[in-house]
Amino acid sequence: MKRILGLLVATGTALFALSGAEVFEKKCASCHDYYIPQSRLNVNYEHNNSDLKLKAPTLTELSFRLKDQVGDRTTDPEGQKFEIEEWLSTFLKDPASNKKSILKKETRKVFGQMPPVKVDEDEAEVLADFMYEYAEKMMVKHGVKRYSYEEALKKAQDEGKIILIEGYIPFCRGCIWMDRNVMVEPEVKAALDKDFVLVKKNLLVEKLPLGIKRLGTPSFYFITGDGTKVIDMLEGTGTVEEFLELLEEKKEEAKK
Repeated sequence: MKRILGLLVATGTALFALSGAEVFEKKCASCHDYYIPQSRLNVNYEHNNSDLKLKAPTLTELSFRLKDQVGDRTTDPEGQKFEIEEWLSTFLKDPASNKKSILKKETRKVFGQMPPVKVDEDEAEVLADFMYEYAEKMMVKHGVKRYSYEEALKKAQDEGKIILIEGYIPFCRGCIWMDRNVMVEPEVKAALDKDFVLVKKNLLVEKLPLGIKRLGTPSFYFITGDGTKVIDMLEGTGTVEEFLELLEEKKEEAKK
């Protein structure tokens, strides 16, 4: 009977455990907004936070910075999540003792000292998972839609569009910068949706079609809609304006 009762107690505890989203909402959301486009944040920080009057960095900013600054970003996700969990547990108890901020200088200068936040071990674990995954989810939610290569090939043939493969690796800072600053902007999304079908490939584990040899990352591979010819391939980052110019150039080249 005792063993059955113990099982019931353990099951009940699991059923009522908080998720990372609930912990954040309960203990962090009163100060931290969830998602604001990076372009708006950039202008806000240039204006010393006078536009948005934020109390603290957004969750998206924190998610990006945690993944970039805490632990080994080249390791497997579970390994880095564990390192982030340990860092969060220590930091939240005494933020003032943190010797090196994870925030960028332009972000840090507009906010005061964060107060301590009481979290237990379980809360720190689920909060670390939630914060680790949040930024990527926001880039998927607010960015242009990506397709598998097979889906893109069919869509491009049916709609007369160009296939654009975005090559990345998970810990590439330039790749993250492009997704965060360029691929989520409305004019970029509109241009891509109109004339291109976007595919995203992790070049550590996925091969490119047509025997294409990978470039560095981020890299972009433009392929004709019938999937038979490479229009161009290049690597690097750029502004919204530069990326839009590139898309126009490749549209013209595809017509030749």
